[in-house]
Order: sequence, then C-alpha cells, then structure tokens
Amino acid sequence: MAAITVVAVWRPKDGRLQEFSAKVVTAKKIHERLGAKVRVHQSAIGGEPLAIHYVMEHGSWEAFGKFGAKMDADSEWQQFWGDAAADPTGDLLQNFVVNELPI
Repeated sequence: MAAITVVAVWRPKDGRLQEFSAKVVTAKKIHERLGAKVRVHQSAIGGEPLAIHYVMEHGSWEAFGKFGAKMDADSEWQQFWGDAAADPTGDLLQNFVVNELPI
C-alpha cells in the first residue's frame, strides 16, 4: 500500500512569523489527533525563500479519505480554520497531494 502525502507550502506574512508558527503548532496538534502524521519543514537550499512546508502523511487512500471526513466534522478544526482564514498570518503558495510509487 502506498503512502499519501498532502503538502501545503506557506510563506509567513512580513512581521507575523511568530503568530504563523503558533498557528502551525495548533494545526499540527489537531491534525495528529485526527490521524495524520505531520511534519513541518523550512526551505533551506533552493525553492521559495522562507517557505514552510506543512506535510501530512497517511498510510493509504482509504486513511486519507477517513481523515478528510473526520476533519470536515471536527468542530475544533472548523473553529481554527475559520479564525485563521479571517486573519491570515501566511500566504499559501502551493497545495498538492502526492502518492508514493511502489517501485
């Protein structure tokens, strides 16, 4: 079974890195509670400068689907996302889903 990975690439808004980082910590706790394995990376060489990669890993398409259903129904996530969207601390540069090739 191939792993499914969701990647969101963000750039914190000028002067709001600390607020952005605090929101990432909260989002990570929620997503892990809902079943994702979360990793957070910062671009070091190449790519977008000061880009934060928020990575959620799932064991299969089925796990990814179940996670999405849980996230859609989770009141803590809905409140968090509504608040974050009302006053964004970062700009979303890219958002994509990749699946691991079994080769």
